[in-house]
Amino acid sequence: MGKNDIGVFLDIIGAIVAAIYTIGFWANKQATPGKMVFNAKIVDAETLGKPTMAQLIGRYFAHILSALPLCLGFLWVAFDNQKRGWRDMLAGTLVIRA
Repeated sequence: MGKNDIGVFLDIIGAIVAAIYTIGFWANKQATPGKMVFNAKIVDAETLGKPTMAQLIGRYFAHILSALPLCLGFLWVAFDNQKRGWRDMLAGTLVIRA
């Protein structure tokens, strides 16, 4: 294994750890620490209940897609009536104040 291979391996491990950390917080607390500071939580957009694991995993990957076109998916909250970004629209979730 060369230096470049180790770097790629560590990048993959880092991406996996970040996904587990983020989705784990969303699943257990319905928020990441930043959202908890503002007393916000992620809910299912239709029922306002706890989102499914499939929604949370979809939201994570939609989070990545939201960043690709100059972070337009995140800026979208400024123009949406429900203040939903693309990741929330794609996953069927909503962030509310608890």
